[in-house]
Amino acid sequence: MTEPERDEALLAVADELTVVGQRLVALSDAVRVRAAEPSGQPSRGSRPVPPAEPLSPEGPTEAEEEWGAEDEAPPPRDLGERWAAGRVLAWVGGAVTLLGVVFLLVLAVQRGWLSPTFRVLGGVGLGAALLGAGYWVYRRSGNRTGGYALAATGFAVLYLDVVAATTLYGYLPVAGGLGAGLLIAGGGLLLADHWRAQPLAVGAVLGCAVCSPLITQRPDAVLIGFLVLLQVAAAPVQLRHGWSRLTVAAALPGVLAALIADMWALVLPVDRLAIVIAVSVVALVGVVVATMTARVRPHDGTTAIGMLVASPAPVLLAAPLLERVEAGFLASGVGAALLVLWGAARFTSSARLPSRFVATAGAAGAVAVVQATTTFLDSSTWAIALLCEALLLVLAARGLRSGGALLGALCYAAVGFCAALVHDIPPLALLDLSGAEGVPGVLVGLLVTATVVAIPATATRLAVLPGLPRAPVLWGFAGILLLYATSSATMAVVLLVREDRAGFLTGHVLITLSWVVAAIVLLLRGVRVSYLRMAGVVLLPVSLAKLFLFDLATLDGFARVVAFLCTGLVLLAAGVRYARLIAGEAND
Repeated sequence: MTEPERDEALLAVADELTVVGQRLVALSDAVRVRAAEPSGQPSRGSRPVPPAEPLSPEGPTEAEEEWGAEDEAPPPRDLGERWAAGRVLAWVGGAVTLLGVVFLLVLAVQRGWLSPTFRVLGGVGLGAALLGAGYWVYRRSGNRTGGYALAATGFAVLYLDVVAATTLYGYLPVAGGLGAGLLIAGGGLLLADHWRAQPLAVGAVLGCAVCSPLITQRPDAVLIGFLVLLQVAAAPVQLRHGWSRLTVAAALPGVLAALIADMWALVLPVDRLAIVIAVSVVALVGVVVATMTARVRPHDGTTAIGMLVASPAPVLLAAPLLERVEAGFLASGVGAALLVLWGAARFTSSARLPSRFVATAGAAGAVAVVQATTTFLDSSTWAIALLCEALLLVLAARGLRSGGALLGALCYAAVGFCAALVHDIPPLALLDLSGAEGVPGVLVGLLVTATVVAIPATATRLAVLPGLPRAPVLWGFAGILLLYATSSATMAVVLLVREDRAGFLTGHVLITLSWVVAAIVLLLRGVRVSYLRMAGVVLLPVSLAKLFLFDLATLDGFARVVAFLCTGLVLLAAGVRYARLIAGEAND
C-alpha cells in the first residue's frame, strides 16, 4: 500500500469512529432522560423508539424472552435490583395464590364447606378476576411483570377449577373436562403469544402442571390426560417462537406423571389398561412434538432430542402392567414408530431433520426392538435372536454405509454375547462336562464367530474408526472372543456325537489342534502381510500354553498322547514350510 492510500484509509477509520461516538452520546442522553423520570414511564406525549432492525423470523431474541415483549428494553442498571425484586414478589405471590386455591378446594371437600357448585363458581370468579386484573395492569399501569403473573395465575386457577370439577365433584365427564381444559390452556397460551411473553406461558403451564396432582391426589390416567393437554396447547406457541423453556415446562410434567403412574399401577389395584393407554398418548404426543420442533427449530436440537428420548420411556416401562404378548406388541409398536421416523428422515429429502435427531431416533428404536425381542422370547433364545439381529444390522451398515447401523450391531452383539455366556456357551462348558448345551451351543458359537468377524471387517471397510487397522488392543479383544466362540462351538459339536468323558477330551484335543493350525496359517499368510504375521505370533504361544498348562493337566492316557503328537507334527511341518518361504523371499 502506498503512502497516500494508507492516509486515506486512516481518515476513513477516523470518520467511522466519530460517527460511532456521536451515536453513543445520543444513546447516553436518552438513557439519562428516562432514568430521571419519577415513574420510570415515558412522558405522556412521547412514544417508544421503534427498533432499529426488524424482528428475526426465527423468533424473539434472548432479551425479548427475558422481558417478555419486543418493545420493552431492560431497565437501567441502577434500577435492575428493584425490577428483579418486583418480579420475584409478583411470581411468588401468584404461586402462593395457586396453592391457597388448591388447599381450599381439597379442604372444602374434606370438611364439607360450602356446596360443590359454589366452589366451582367461586373458582371461575376468582380466575376471571385475576385475568381482568392482569390485563389492566399490563395495559394501563405498564407493569408487564405484574400483568404476566396475574394472568398466569388466573389461567391456572381456571384450569385447576376444571380439574376439580372433573375429578372431585363429577360435574364434568372426563371428555368434557379435557375439552374445557384444552380451551383454557389454549387461551392462556394464545394470550402469551399475543403479548410475546414467554414468562406468561411458562408460568401458566407450570402452575397448572404442578398443582393438578395436588387436586387429583393420585397419578391416574385422568391426571396424565390433563398434563398432556398442556403440551398439546403449548406446541404451536413454542414452535412459533422457539421458546425452549416452555417446551421443557410443557413436556416434563407429563413424562414424570406417566413414570410415576407406571410404578403406582404395579402396587395398587387400578385400571392398568387405562394407564397404558395414557402413557402411550404421552409417548405419541412427545415424539410428534419433538419431531416438529427438530424440523421447525433445527438450532434447538438439544431440547428436541431430550423430548425424543424421554417420551417413549414410560411406554417401555409399562411392560409389567400387561401380559407378555401384549407387552411385546407394545414395545414393537414403539420401536417400529421410531424406526419409521429414522427411515423417513434417512431416505427421503422432505424430512429435513437434523442428523443428530435422526441418529437418536434410530438408537431409541433399536432399544425398543431389544425390549420387544426379550419380551416375546424366552431367555434361553435371547442370544440367538439378538445375534441374528446384529448380523442383519451389519448387512444394513454395509449396504447403507452407515456407521450408526454398525454401532447398533455392536450393541446388539454385546447384549447377545452376554446372554450367551449365561445360557448357551457358558465358560463351564469348556471346563466341565456338565456345562454342555447341545445344539444351541453349536448355533450360538457359530453366530458369535460370524459376528466377531463381520463387525471389525465392516468397520475397516467403512473406515468408521480411522485407527482401527492399527489398534492391537481392539484386534486382540476380537481375537479372544473368536477363540472362545470357535472353541465353544467345537466342544458342543463333539458332545453332540458323544456326550461322555471321552467326547469331552476329544473336544479339547480338537480345540488345541485348531488353534495351532490357525496360528500356522496366519504365519504362512503373514510372510508378506505384517498384521497377519503378528496375529500368528501371538496365537501360537497361546496354543502352546493351553497345551502345556491345561491339556497336560486335564487330558489323560491316549488323548494326551494324541494331542502332543499331532501338535508336534503340525509344528514341524509348519516350521519347514515357513523356513522355505522365508528363504524364497530372501532370494527374491
